[in-house]
Amino acid sequence: MALRIGGAVLDLDRGTLRRDGEIVPVRPKTLELLAFLTRNPGRVLSKDELLQAVWPGVIVTEDSLTQSIRDARKSIGDEAQALIRTVPRRGYLFQPEIEAAPAPVGAMPAARAEPMVAILPFQVDPVDGTAKALFDGAVEEITNALSYFKTVAVLARHSAFALAEHSREDIRATAVRFGADYLAEGSVGTSEAEYSARVVLTETTSGRRVWGQSFTFAKGEIFTFQTMVAQRIVTALVTNIESAVMRRGLPAAAANVEAYLHFLRGKELLRSYGERVNQDAREHFLKAIELDPQSGLAHAYLALAEVIIGGYNDAPRAALDQARDRALHAIALSPDEARCHRMLALTLLYRGRDEYDAVEKHFARALDLNPYDADTLAQTGFFRALRGDGEAGLALLDKAIQLNPMHPTWYYYDRGEALLILGRYREAAASFSCLPRKSAWQWARLATCHALAGDAGKALACVREGRALEPGLTIAQIIEETRIERSEDRERIREGLELAGWDSDGPPLAKN
Repeated sequence: MALRIGGAVLDLDRGTLRRDGEIVPVRPKTLELLAFLTRNPGRVLSKDELLQAVWPGVIVTEDSLTQSIRDARKSIGDEAQALIRTVPRRGYLFQPEIEAAPAPVGAMPAARAEPMVAILPFQVDPVDGTAKALFDGAVEEITNALSYFKTVAVLARHSAFALAEHSREDIRATAVRFGADYLAEGSVGTSEAEYSARVVLTETTSGRRVWGQSFTFAKGEIFTFQTMVAQRIVTALVTNIESAVMRRGLPAAAANVEAYLHFLRGKELLRSYGERVNQDAREHFLKAIELDPQSGLAHAYLALAEVIIGGYNDAPRAALDQARDRALHAIALSPDEARCHRMLALTLLYRGRDEYDAVEKHFARALDLNPYDADTLAQTGFFRALRGDGEAGLALLDKAIQLNPMHPTWYYYDRGEALLILGRYREAAASFSCLPRKSAWQWARLATCHALAGDAGKALACVREGRALEPGLTIAQIIEETRIERSEDRERIREGLELAGWDSDGPPLAKN
C-alpha cells in the first residue's frame, strides 16, 4: 500500500519513501516510525508508546525518538511541523491529509532469479583527486564487466553511488530495499608508486562475508585490477563462469591512465547540467583520443556529445553524419563493447525514422553484449515504444528502473512516452511531471497527456508554460520533429495538442 504524505509517497509494502519521484534515503527506524504514525493518524501518541512500537524490547533514550522524529519531518518535507506536531508534555500528533497514492513510477515486482550485487564506491582519501577519479571509474568498469554475466544482476552505478551516501550502520538495510543481495565495498591506500586496495563482498540480509581480498599494484595497472575484481566477485557468486565470457565483456584498456582520466571526466560532465558542460565534456573526450587513439569508448562518447551539442533532433545533418561516423569507428575499435553499439544506435535514432532498422540492430546488439546495463535497457525500451510496441518498451524501462532505482531524470521522459503511446495518459502525465526542468517540447507532451485524459485546466497550464519558453513552436513543428514511427500515434499527439489549445490563444476545446 502506498500513501501520499504531504509531498512524499510512503510505500509500506516496498519499504520506500519517495519525493518528486526519487527514493529518499531514510534510516530503517525512521521508516518504521513513519509507518506507525500513518497507521495512527489524528491520535496523540505518547513517547512511551512510540518507543515501544519502534524499539520493542530495546532500551533507548528519548534522544533516539527525538532524532527519528526530526529525520521523519525532514524526509517528508515537514520542517514547519505541520504534519508531525509536538504536543507538549503528551507526545506527538500525526494529522496529515493522507490519500492513497498510485504505485511509484517504475514500481515492479522484486522477484528476480539472479543474485543482484551493488558495487559501492571505494573509500579513497578525498584529497587525492586523481585516485578518487580512477577508482570511481574502476567501480563503473567493474559494474559494467559484471553486467555481461546473465547469471548476475548488477545495481546500476548511479544507484550504487547514491546508496553509498547512507551511514554505514544503515547501508545494508537500505541495500535490501533496493533489491541488492550482495554489497562489494573497498578501501584504497596509496604510496608514491603503488595502490593498495581491500575489497570485501558481503551478503546484505545476514551480513555474512562471502569473499575478501587485498590487492597491491602499480599505479598504471588499474585496468588489470578492474578485471581481477570483477572475475573474483563473479567466481564468488556463480560457479563455472567461462573466462572467455569475461574476455569478451571487458572494454579495451586505455593506453595510459591520463587518457582514461580525461574519458572519466568527460563522461561525468556529460551526465551533469550547467553552462558549457557538454562542450567541456567534448574537449576531454578529444584529449582522451589524442592520448589514446584506440579507445573505442572515447570515440563513442564523443559522438554522443556532438549530438547533444547540436541539439539532438535539431542537430545539422553534417553534425549527425559526423557523429554516426565516429560511432562506427568506435565499434570498429571495440566491436564487443555494448556501450559503443548503444551510442551508434542513439546517433542513428536522431537522424530520423529511415534509420530505425539499423537502430534496432545496434540496440539489440548492445543488449546481447550486456543484458543488465540499465541505460541500454531504458533507451531500448524507449525505442520500442517509438516503434509502436509500448508494452515491450514499458517492460524494458521498468526493468531498467529496477536495476537503477536512483536513475537519471531522463528515464521519466522515456517512460512517459511509452505510457502515452499505450494510451495510459494519467500515468504518462505523472511520469512527465517528474522532470525537474522541462523544455517547451516536454511541456507539449504533458499538455497532450492532460488533454487526452480530459483535464482541460491542467492542459492549458502546460500550454502556457511551453509557450512562454518557445512562443513560436507550433503543432506542425512538434509532429514533424517527433521520432514516433506510426502515423496513428503521431495523430493522437496532434489531437491532444489541438484539444489542449496549443496553436490557439483561447482555452482548450471541450473533449467530445
